[in-house]
Amino acid sequence: MKQSKINTIVIHHSASKPSTTIEEITTWHKARGFNTVGYHKVIYDDGSIVNGRPENTVPASVKDHNKYSLAVCLCGNFEIDQPTQWQLISLELLIREWKTKWPDALVVTHRDLAPTLCPGKNLYSWVKSKYP
Repeated sequence: MKQSKINTIVIHHSASKPSTTIEEITTWHKARGFNTVGYHKVIYDDGSIVNGRPENTVPASVKDHNKYSLAVCLCGNFEIDQPTQWQLISLELLIREWKTKWPDALVVTHRDLAPTLCPGKNLYSWVKSKYP
């Protein structure tokens, strides 16, 4: 499904090892019935940003909140670990890029929209300090 207006940028974590790849996430998502990875971008622990779904495609990110959102996932379990400085720099750059295209989009986390620990307390606190 194509989307036209973006009003939300949703941040996730993979809740897995920092070395998780987009291929692994895609496998998990296909096992859940998605046709591919649910996120538009995935950020590796070295800060590399990998493309997932095209930005003009509805994500499989948060049930009942996908139609007008963009989704990014940082690899790692931030309930336990800290995101790397490279991930945080890349996330900030990505959000800045998306906010240039969609200036009214709110930056939220998965847990802001659904009962979950995602994106983990350590990434959640960083996001809330930057995007209250």
